[in-house]
Amino acid sequence: MTITLKPTASETTIQNNGSDIFTVDSTGIAMASGKTIQNASGDVLLPVSNTPAFSAQLGSAQTLTNVTVTKALFNNELFDTDNAFDTSTNRFTVPSGKGGIYSISAHLRLATGVSNLNLAVMYLYKNNAIAKYGYNNHDANGRGAADSIALTTLLDLNAGDYLEIFAYIGGGSSGSGHQLNTAGHTIFCGHRLIT
Repeated sequence: MTITLKPTASETTIQNNGSDIFTVDSTGIAMASGKTIQNASGDVLLPVSNTPAFSAQLGSAQTLTNVTVTKALFNNELFDTDNAFDTSTNRFTVPSGKGGIYSISAHLRLATGVSNLNLAVMYLYKNNAIAKYGYNNHDANGRGAADSIALTTLLDLNAGDYLEIFAYIGGGSSGSGHQLNTAGHTIFCGHRLIT
């Protein structure tokens, strides 16, 4: 195999046996369509992307039972580069060959039918076990009728690992109206980092 560097005043082209692989100039790197640069192990070095990537949100308000852990139903997929988020199971599963470090984020808007929300919790499950969680605890004072929780974390995931979001709400009353709100308030998203 022959690799030839062809520098000019404004750009450098790297060729493999006379076929352009990519050019580098002041605007960045341009790859020839369908070409990749790999190391000796076969790992693709260029082009690189932060995929898989997904984003899903709650499509309609979801009823919650007071003092009960409930799976959040992210049934409205916004994008999913590798078809790795399943709206029927509401989970993201790492595709084959796509293990690595992932940035995962979620936001929940929890509301009660009463005005004394005492505890709001979001759980990030990995393979059916709690991996991370976030919460707002207002003790017996009650903050009001609603609360928001955001969580962002990095996880080292292997192919086949799956992630889900669960919610818990604790109001001073078991009155009706406990729910996860929609309109972009309840979202679940993530992507693999370039390593």
